[in-house]
Amino acid sequence: MAEEISIDKNTQELKEIINNSWNGIGIIDQTSKFIYVNNAFTPILGFKESELLQIKFESLLLPKYKAEFRELLRKNYENQYTNNIRVACMRRDKAIVYLDVSIKLMLNKKYIVINVNDITQSISDHETFDRYVIQAHVDKDGIFTKVSEAFCRLCLFSEDELIGKSYKLMSHPSLNEEDLEGTIWSDLIIHNQWNGIIVTKNKHGEKIWVDAIIKPINNKYGDVTGYSAVMFDITGEIKLEQNKEKLEETIIDNEAKLKIMGDTMRTVAHEWRQPLNAISLEAQNLLFSYQFSDDGVPKEEAVPILEGMQENIEGLSNIINKFQYITELQGEKKLSSIKDVCVRAINMSSVSNDEIDEKYETNKEFKTHENELATSIASILDNAKEAIEKANTPDEKFIKVYTYEDGENIKVEISNNGGNIDEDLLEEIFAPYFSTKETRNGVGLSLYISKMIVELHLKGRIEVKNLPNNTVMFTVVLPVV
Repeated sequence: MAEEISIDKNTQELKEIINNSWNGIGIIDQTSKFIYVNNAFTPILGFKESELLQIKFESLLLPKYKAEFRELLRKNYENQYTNNIRVACMRRDKAIVYLDVSIKLMLNKKYIVINVNDITQSISDHETFDRYVIQAHVDKDGIFTKVSEAFCRLCLFSEDELIGKSYKLMSHPSLNEEDLEGTIWSDLIIHNQWNGIIVTKNKHGEKIWVDAIIKPINNKYGDVTGYSAVMFDITGEIKLEQNKEKLEETIIDNEAKLKIMGDTMRTVAHEWRQPLNAISLEAQNLLFSYQFSDDGVPKEEAVPILEGMQENIEGLSNIINKFQYITELQGEKKLSSIKDVCVRAINMSSVSNDEIDEKYETNKEFKTHENELATSIASILDNAKEAIEKANTPDEKFIKVYTYEDGENIKVEISNNGGNIDEDLLEEIFAPYFSTKETRNGVGLSLYISKMIVELHLKGRIEVKNLPNNTVMFTVVLPVV
C-alpha cells in the first residue's frame, strides 16, 4: 500500500488547487514510484489513481528515455538540480503521449515533486513542419544541434551523421570562408538576420543551392547561443540557368538554334520563376509565423498549405527536368540501326503494332543516342495517333513509318491521314507550349523537345508538310557520318 502523505487541514485549499491543475502533479520516490498523484494524471496517462500508486513513472517511459530519466533523478539527489526533460510515455490504451517533465527535490531530501505537461499536440505539429520545411540549427561554433527531416532528404545525410558535426561537412569549395565572415556573420550582427543564396553539397559531393534565411537563437538572457536557418531548394532553377549558359557556349556557331533555345529559356523562366518564388516566400513566412508568433499557426491551416506547396514544387520540377533532359543527354553515342530505333519508338508510343504500317528500306547502323532518338520519334507517333482519332473522314485511317537512305543521311518519314495542319500553324508546331488543343494540361512540349534533341544533339533536322488526301508527313533527317 502506498505510503500516505499527511495533509494538514490548513493545506486543504492548496490540495484543491493542485487537483484542479491542468498539469499532472505528483510525488515520487528515488525509484520513481508514485507516492501521490493529482487528478490530471488520469486523463494524461489513462490510469486510475489507484493504479498509478502501484507503479513507477519510469515503467511508463519508452525505452529510449529511461536512462536519461534515471540520470535526471540521480543529479537531483546529488544537488546538481537539472530539472527538465522531454519524454514519451505509453498510456494505458497503448497510445504514445509526449510529456514535458519538471522535477524538484523536496526539502526532506526523500521525495521528488514531479510536474508533467502534455505536449503531444505540439509535438505532432512540429513533426509536420519537420517533414516539409528545410531547417537546421547550429551552435555558435557552427556545430549542428538540430536538423529537420526535410533537410536530411535534401542533403542525403542522416540526422545521426549531422548532429555534433560542423556545418563545414557540407561546405562546397566555392563557398569562401572569408566571404562567409564578411557577409553572413556581419549581417547577423548588424541586422539580426541574413537572407541570400548559399551553395553547399550533399553526401555525394553534388552541389546544392538554397535560398536561406538565417536568424540568431537567443537564450532567456538575450545571449546568442546559435543560429537557425530556414532554406528553400533552388538547385533545379540554378542548374537550368547554368545549362542555358553552357548551351550558349557550345552552340554559338549556330545562331538559329541559339535563338530557339534562348527564347525557350526565357519562356521557362517566365512560366516558373514567379510561382517558385511565391512558394518559397509562403513557406518561409509560414515557418517564421509558427516559430516567432505567440499564437503560432493552426495545424489544420498549415498542413494543406504545405502539402499544396510540395505538390506544386514537384510539378514545376518535372517541367524543369524536361528542359534539363534536352541539355544533358547521358552517355556517349552508340551504334544503332534505324529499324531498331523505330521499333523501340513504336513500343514507347501509344500506337499499337496493328495500327501502323512499317517499311524499312535501310537498316544501316550509325552512331546516335538511341533512347533519346526513339523518344523523339515516339512523340511524333503519339501526335499522329491523336490526329487520326479526332479525324472525321470516310477513308481508312493510317499511320505509316518509312525509312531510307538519301545520300549521307537516313530519313524517317512518319505520315498519317488525320487531316492537314493549317498552313499558318506549320511554322509554330514545334514552338514550346504550342498546342491546338482547347485544354493544354501540360502539352505543347513533346514536339519541341523532339526537335531540340534531333537538331541540337544529333545534328539532324525535323520537317513537317501537308500532303494531298488530308495527309501530314513528318520527316526526321539524320546524318550518318
